[in-house]
Amino acid sequence: MSKQLKNQIEGALSQGVGARVFPLRWHGQRLWVKQAVAPKQKVWHRFQRFAAGILAVPMLRPTVSPGGCNGLRFETSHLLRMRDHGVHVPDLIMSDDNWIVLRDNGRILKDQIKAAVAKGDIAKTCDLIEKAASGLADLHARDCAHGAPLLRNITICKDGNIGFIDFEEDPEGCMPVADAQARDILLFLFSIQREIKKRPDLLQLGWQKYRFHAGDNASALSPLATVLHRILPVYLLLLLFRRWLGTDAITALQTYQILFRDIGRAMGPRATTCPPGTAD
Repeated sequence: MSKQLKNQIEGALSQGVGARVFPLRWHGQRLWVKQAVAPKQKVWHRFQRFAAGILAVPMLRPTVSPGGCNGLRFETSHLLRMRDHGVHVPDLIMSDDNWIVLRDNGRILKDQIKAAVAKGDIAKTCDLIEKAASGLADLHARDCAHGAPLLRNITICKDGNIGFIDFEEDPEGCMPVADAQARDILLFLFSIQREIKKRPDLLQLGWQKYRFHAGDNASALSPLATVLHRILPVYLLLLLFRRWLGTDAITALQTYQILFRDIGRAMGPRATTCPPGTAD
């Protein structure tokens, strides 16, 4: 079977598939073929690594894929490690120097949420956000970090459980697990606000559900509070220019405000007043 599947994949690639990741039907199953990417490390990432050292904030270290066959090996290792910890990840069907084959892991959460928003189904939208937040908290409780838990990398499995895909980034190899988990939280919340415009209530819902499920002793909370204090001056500076900021910057400000209000003052290295509010 392996030889036949490999021949089918190579045949598809030789004809040109038009995408780095493409679906494949095999004996009634839906598989995904993921090709190697070019190296993503740029000069900017060196400065990022330097800044992370100067600021003593490990979660700022770059975690981009080295690309090529090494990138695929890192991704495969990350996926298998998470699988061994009980996380719902795709089954690895086959691997090659230039591609890997994964079993389908369910419907993309981003698409499901956007469909619910378009229909005005607030209950379903909130339910999906809460499930995703609980799923991420469960992943962290298993002593893992995803690396890029954006809504497009979270799935709803056939059994209703939350699943995860896309493991190109491996923050656990670049920083302590607690810092990698704190980074996960920031990326997850940022993704909610970026994909569902002008709905900071959903961002707050996602954070509250994560916090409830993870508990007050979650390992990610301490490094998260630390970084909130370290970047407070940046927040205040951006706040002065919020009228001219783009969507991503406004999203970052709103995410920061919600997190700081909840844990920054209580857990940070020094007491401060709550930062001023941001514009919607």
